[in-house]
Amino acid sequence: MDLKYVKGSYMDEIMCEGKPVLFMLEGLEEGRDEEARRYGEHVWEWILAHRSRVMAHAPLIANFKNKKWRADGEPEVSAEEICGYLQRINSVYVTYNGGFDIFFDTNNVFEERSIVVSMGKNFVFKGVKLL
Repeated sequence: MDLKYVKGSYMDEIMCEGKPVLFMLEGLEEGRDEEARRYGEHVWEWILAHRSRVMAHAPLIANFKNKKWRADGEPEVSAEEICGYLQRINSVYVTYNGGFDIFFDTNNVFEERSIVVSMGKNFVFKGVKLL
C-alpha cells in the first residue's frame, strides 16, 4: 500500500483481483505516512480475511432484490450472481481509529446504487446499506 496525502486524506488505488479499489483514510494529518500505511494495511488485510462473511449474505441480498427491487419483466437474480458482485470492491473509506465503509460494485443490480458494509471502531459490524 502506497498511501499519498491528498487534500486532507491519505489515498491509494489498490489492485484487487485485477480491478482498482479506491482506498481513502481520513483522520491523520499530513506527515504521518508510515502510520497511515500501517493502519491502512491492517484494515485492508482484515477486509480480505473476512470477505466470506459478506458473501454469506448473498442469499438475503438476492431475495431482497427479487422481492423489493426487481422491475417488471426483469429476471430474478441468484445468490451466485450476487456473490460475483460482492467479489468486486469499488472503494473503502476509513476513519483513523474509527470505522470504515466498504462499497461493492452492485450498480447493475440496484439501479446505480452500491451495497455498503459499515464497520465501526474495533471492527464491529454496524450494518449493510444501499447507497
